[in-house]
Amino acid sequence: MQRGRGGKPLTSTASQADGTGDREYECKLGGTVAQLRAVRKVAQGLSSNRLTWVTDDLESVYYDTPDMRLGRRGATLRVRRKKGRFIQNVKSQNDGTGALFARGEWEQEVDSLTPRLDLLPEAAVEVMGLVLPGELQETFRTRFTRERAVVTRRGAMGPESRIEIAIDNGEVVAVNRNPAGIPVKGARAKLREKIQECELELLQGDPRDLFEVALELQQTAGLTIIQETKAARGYRLLTPPKVVPVRAGRTVLRPDQSVNAAIAEILRAGTRHMLANEGPAIDGTDPEGVHQFRVAVRRMRSMLSVFSKLLDPARVDWLKAELKWIADQFGPARDWDVFVAEILGPPKKAGVEPAAMIELAAAAEDRRLDAYTLVREALKSPRYAGLVLRLSAFTETQGWAPQPCPPDHPLAQPIMDWAASILNRAHKKALRAGDGLAKLDVPARHLLRIRLKKLRYNTDFLQALYDTPAKKKYLRALEHLQDDFGHLNDVAVAETLLADLAADHPGGRGGKAAAINKASAAIMGWHARGLHDSEPRLLTDWDTFTSAPPFWRKGK
Repeated sequence: MQRGRGGKPLTSTASQADGTGDREYECKLGGTVAQLRAVRKVAQGLSSNRLTWVTDDLESVYYDTPDMRLGRRGATLRVRRKKGRFIQNVKSQNDGTGALFARGEWEQEVDSLTPRLDLLPEAAVEVMGLVLPGELQETFRTRFTRERAVVTRRGAMGPESRIEIAIDNGEVVAVNRNPAGIPVKGARAKLREKIQECELELLQGDPRDLFEVALELQQTAGLTIIQETKAARGYRLLTPPKVVPVRAGRTVLRPDQSVNAAIAEILRAGTRHMLANEGPAIDGTDPEGVHQFRVAVRRMRSMLSVFSKLLDPARVDWLKAELKWIADQFGPARDWDVFVAEILGPPKKAGVEPAAMIELAAAAEDRRLDAYTLVREALKSPRYAGLVLRLSAFTETQGWAPQPCPPDHPLAQPIMDWAASILNRAHKKALRAGDGLAKLDVPARHLLRIRLKKLRYNTDFLQALYDTPAKKKYLRALEHLQDDFGHLNDVAVAETLLADLAADHPGGRGGKAAAINKASAAIMGWHARGLHDSEPRLLTDWDTFTSAPPFWRKGK
């Protein structure tokens, strides 16, 4: 616990014993004023004690340098006024998963709304980096009314958990400055956004209790997940971020990690990747947003398949079902994106049946826009919010494993003990599926594509455990082969989509229906020729892959 001036102890969050300061665990939920009012009633039913609600009017001033060095580091410095006291607070970058905010936090009491860097502990200074007092300026401030109460949860076997529920209503106000750093005057002098949220903070006890309370509030009151802190909103007002799709980062596992730790790392990476592409998917400007969201979901689904022999279905079946649901909501948007760009695009650009192609392109765009409506509705639904909460809880509490997990349990063993057998199994399945590739029909080639995709995800997860000369050759061969089969699948899906368009526009020999039929025939003819011409390359890429030595085998 950090101490304020005069030795006054400040209320701490769930404390760490490693000397790095307090650690804060929070969930944030948003809603309308009416939904937030309902939180009070729901919260009482979740607590073993009678709730006492306290109301505070809070004002916080956030500081940064003119070049926003703190914001770029993910750190925040604020001073909050509360009932005549001034509390200086530093928070580190969030490293929680999904709906969970997990940050280092340090607090001291100061004399005014002006920060005192000389009072900061060394750990907080390291979080902020080199900042001189004269560089700091007010960046934005928050003003809100907070209603708070502490929910007590008594475990049947474990200790008591205490969770603070805070209902905040107010606004964040940013200081708009010109490029020279001088505050702007007039109508654009202040940038504002409402604060309407419910913040849950674990004061003591088991993080699972925090998630249970959050999930019950979310489902009963119809709240949504908030991924932004109040500080992040302030920075966003000043510098609206570009809505850019985010590709998956490499999941780096270590040989000494347990299977439990590896699963947690993969799920954290998948959740971050998924949430990072929510905005781009909703925006819909760049098809890569929907694609990357689906990649994130697919990687997590693949992980459950990779470790299926070690996982109890009773613990993971719910996640399989929910990930499949959200994947299904995104499937049509991805199919139409690929159709427009990869299937319709080349023959249309080449001038094939131009008048008919214009008619078909308009019909396809209508279906694509409808598919994006499905995406947006899914992301704004209570079901998706529940998925994010449950996935966050599942990851942070290792919900797939018995608690506590016995040291001799397979999930507690080093991931290196299992990696080779996992990769061997996926590799052999791919080889069996592709046996006699030249003579395989469309359904058999589709199965091979699925096997290759699963193998690709397995290697993505586990390749960091191996440093062998054969790795680059194997991964490159697998990537080329997967690209080949991906295009085969795109053409197969296109045939179904074109049939859907024809069904949408029944008619005789003239008009739009005739144009769509003419364009459809031209498109399939174009790609049939392309597939025929690319068959030798596919067979060559298959031979290259089958001759590449598996990099995880000894001596390779």
